[in-house]
Amino acid sequence: MQDHFTVNTPGTHELVAGLVNDPYIHPERGNATLDRVREILEIVCDDERAAKLFAECRRAAGEELDTHLPLDDAAGLRAAATLSAGLDDEERCAAAVMLEESELSTDEVIEVHRRYKIPVSHLEDDLLPVRGCGALIRDSRGREYVDLDANYSATNLGNANEAIARGLYNQASLLISQKEDRIGVARARFLREIMPMMPGNLHHFYWQNSGGEAVDKSLKIAKAFTGERGVIAFSGGFHGRTHGAVAVTYNRAYREPFGLHEEDWVHFVDWGDLEAVESLLAEGRARSVILELVQGEEAGIRPATPDFARGLREVCDKHQAVMIVDEVQTGFARVAGGEGDWFASQRYDVVPDIITIGKSFGGGYPVTAVVTKPEISQRMRGGYDGSTFGGNPMAMTAALIATRQMRALDLPRRVVERAEQFKEGLTKLSDKHKVIGELRTVGLMIGIDLDSPERVADVQRRMQTHGAHSSLSTGASLRWLPPLVITSEQVESVLAAFDAALGESLSA
Repeated sequence: MQDHFTVNTPGTHELVAGLVNDPYIHPERGNATLDRVREILEIVCDDERAAKLFAECRRAAGEELDTHLPLDDAAGLRAAATLSAGLDDEERCAAAVMLEESELSTDEVIEVHRRYKIPVSHLEDDLLPVRGCGALIRDSRGREYVDLDANYSATNLGNANEAIARGLYNQASLLISQKEDRIGVARARFLREIMPMMPGNLHHFYWQNSGGEAVDKSLKIAKAFTGERGVIAFSGGFHGRTHGAVAVTYNRAYREPFGLHEEDWVHFVDWGDLEAVESLLAEGRARSVILELVQGEEAGIRPATPDFARGLREVCDKHQAVMIVDEVQTGFARVAGGEGDWFASQRYDVVPDIITIGKSFGGGYPVTAVVTKPEISQRMRGGYDGSTFGGNPMAMTAALIATRQMRALDLPRRVVERAEQFKEGLTKLSDKHKVIGELRTVGLMIGIDLDSPERVADVQRRMQTHGAHSSLSTGASLRWLPPLVITSEQVESVLAAFDAALGESLSA
């Protein structure tokens, strides 16, 4: 698995291609803007040469042109000739690579997002990722970072994948989309590949496109099976952003704006409180239980105890209740503790009645599913649900290739090795920096407590200057979810960046 960026050495032709796009080769792109030319010159040249060369480019392209609009072909060719003459071979190469990665400047991209985004979340504009390679990301200004977010654990096989790219091109050339009801070759291929990885007799799939969708549909399937509305969920739990998923997510601030904070069918109990679960089940107030075996976003990486996980399975069996485990983030070796641990439920040696899977099993391409036992599956009927894009040929192709790669790489083994390396390194740093509190390492779900949320934000910002990008946090807890293909050398560089950032923050 490649762990560093390699690029060809472009010449004048590639420089021209970056400024004047060929829509047949790159139908997704446009011609470059002069603002991007200016940004690149300020990176590859000293300030004086950058200003001089940009002025020459602007004169060649046309003084009257808006620097934020794409150059027309003629103006682009004139600008390319000016750049080719004014840059040396190394600068020309760097400029061509950056134009290939984006024809728009960083500021232009930020401005468009700020103008048009519905503010459902904080806009992260500290960097503009344009290229990936394994656990590395490269931004629009040519800086490289070890990625500690993995797009919420979706890019476990890395931030770019040549095999998936080829497979998606091949599939799109044949057939892009078919509805979930329709049989398909790509889906049959995938189902044959994944069956040996599944826990117990969880062999019936219903395809979706996002984790929240999968959670919503898991609740519907559970209710169809039990004939009861009541669902038990846990403090600290997070299950997604769709209506049903938000309803069973603990944080009241996520539920209240939509009138979901007083749903009579949802019963929240304290994390790990088995007696409260059994009481609700015995009273007949619920027949389904949903949980993350390792709580992520809202809890700052909080694993269930083995006794609680096993006890919950026993209590659900005793009261004929459905146990739903949300494996959207924990699945596909993310929390592996040993050989064959593809899912958290395998690490805990329990077989749920339903699991939701997603994120990484498409290699970063959106695909999720609800997976359940045959006897539960058969309670659903035609018309109970439907999906236009669920299990489409593109998604199934990505999932097939990603799953094959996961098995070929033996990801559980790699995760165990890298998790131990992180744990050992962080333990040493906690002895050095007393500001570090509790450490929680469950596979490559890593929670690190610091002394305040402000410290977390400051350390994350400082880590970027040392080549490690971390943006996930819960209060005073850092959350690291690196791609599972992270190398031993990259783990060491992350630990060094964390050490340096902590030192700088504490001495500021």
